[in-house]
Amino acid sequence: MRKDSKNVSDHDIWILNEDYSYFEYIASDMELSKITLGEKSPYFETDVDQKMSEIMEKNLKDNERKRPDIAIFGKEGAAIIIEFKSPGVSVDDHVGDLMEYAQLLAAKSKGKLKQFYGYLIGTEVNANRLVGYTRFANNKGWFNTVKITEHQTNTQLGELYSEILFYDDIADRAAMKLDVYKRKLGLTLETEAGTSV
Repeated sequence: MRKDSKNVSDHDIWILNEDYSYFEYIASDMELSKITLGEKSPYFETDVDQKMSEIMEKNLKDNERKRPDIAIFGKEGAAIIIEFKSPGVSVDDHVGDLMEYAQLLAAKSKGKLKQFYGYLIGTEVNANRLVGYTRFANNKGWFNTVKITEHQTNTQLGELYSEILFYDDIADRAAMKLDVYKRKLGLTLETEAGTSV
């Protein structure tokens, strides 16, 4: 909360993808207009927070549980948007949120952000409502890639790759990755029963 990569270097974004460990990042409660990412001038246009607030207010009226949870930015023109949905909230109702946030951030970044990675994470999905999404080969989620377009001029602003994932699958993925690291380092952990794992 209220910290960015200048304040904190440790985070768990590698659970989604190891490549993302090297991104600059912010918490969702920081003003986007204050981000510089090593530059002297702001990364986004000054009205980005107002525009994001307008989207969030509209989303709040439509569904009180809607909000962007985490935004992570890289110097190479990429951003990660992560949305967590409460247990019982159907994730398919929120697939448009990722595109709306990506369009705004692309438009307000003065052309700096072009590649977006979006993650919708929850417990419920009605797969019949997922248009254009492909199920992963392991049947644990879906993915999609679409162009980000400014609709008045039909200009392509970038691209959004998105995934729909389940909480339990992410926890399993993290446990498997940690197990590999522990084995490579020769570490063991004591369980409550006193046995080594």
